[in-house]
Amino acid sequence: MSVQIKPFGTTRDGTPVQLAVLKNEHLEAHIISYAAAIQKLLVPDRAGRPVDVVLGFPDVAGYEDNGGALGSVVGRYANRIGGARFYLNAEEYHLTANDHGSCLHSGLHGFGRTVFEMELADAGDAAVVLRAVSPDGTDGFPGTVTLEVQYSLVGSGLMIQYAVTTDAPTVINITNHSYFNLNGHNAGTVLGHRLQLDAPEYLETNEHLIPTGTVLPTAGTALDFTEEKTIGRDIGADETALHYGNGYDHCLIVPDSGLRHFAWLTGPQTGIRMETLSTLPAVQLYSANSLSIKTPGKEGADYGFREAVCLETQDYPDAPNHMDFPDTTVTPKTPYSATTLYRFDIAPQ
Repeated sequence: MSVQIKPFGTTRDGTPVQLAVLKNEHLEAHIISYAAAIQKLLVPDRAGRPVDVVLGFPDVAGYEDNGGALGSVVGRYANRIGGARFYLNAEEYHLTANDHGSCLHSGLHGFGRTVFEMELADAGDAAVVLRAVSPDGTDGFPGTVTLEVQYSLVGSGLMIQYAVTTDAPTVINITNHSYFNLNGHNAGTVLGHRLQLDAPEYLETNEHLIPTGTVLPTAGTALDFTEEKTIGRDIGADETALHYGNGYDHCLIVPDSGLRHFAWLTGPQTGIRMETLSTLPAVQLYSANSLSIKTPGKEGADYGFREAVCLETQDYPDAPNHMDFPDTTVTPKTPYSATTLYRFDIAPQ
């Protein structure tokens, strides 16, 4: 196991960005301090050749110039808060509106646009720790919040551990927004990837993907991945939910609690299979329906429509506006913590 930290360039305002390279006998992960993003993830294919399975950019400018949050840690509040407003302890908070009048991925100054401090974790571990502070009032959110993210190589998996503290009550929803293509980051469409999700329910949304508050069964819909199928099999079904998302862009509910398995994703060309486990109650399944980049990605790649899939483990979107959703309030006495593990092997043939 090894960890190396080295420069990755600077932002336009001159802030240095670092790169951590984590290696063990199974994986190699490149983590940058801009947005605490997974910049590269090398996984062996069925022939033992390393394949980079996440979309990303070769330099800091790529991350600053492009949307989509490729590989980024997203918060304070990932996903959407309807109407860019919520009440907490009888006080109304108005947020930055950046998506059809709602607040998406925390507005304009969230952790996905922040340069984190980076340091090695405990000696002997293939791990790195990143920290950032979001001041009180950032994009309208209350409380000064400190986020710590630890990336660790654990056997054949990449573990992400989040910890949040605050000096005042606030709402928190943290995710990693990696775009996966298990055939290779520049291998084109993911519609042939096979996906199985232990998710029998999902959140109904309106046309702007804001939850209505209703929980619906996936059975009998295109969102039913309880039995493995290709991502492309039902993505064109004539269903309202798919029309709203222009494909898959839905929050599915993960049963039970604790760190538990809920997904298998397989790249048919490489044979690489990814298992996803999390302590979080939901996952946003996103089939990159709006992916469009302004500058080339790694190796000059031109990433586009449905050339990746995201499995964004998270709390429920818009939960502060739905009393019957799991509570996302964090206080000085009740800090936040969560874990997600992406684990890799070769799918049985």
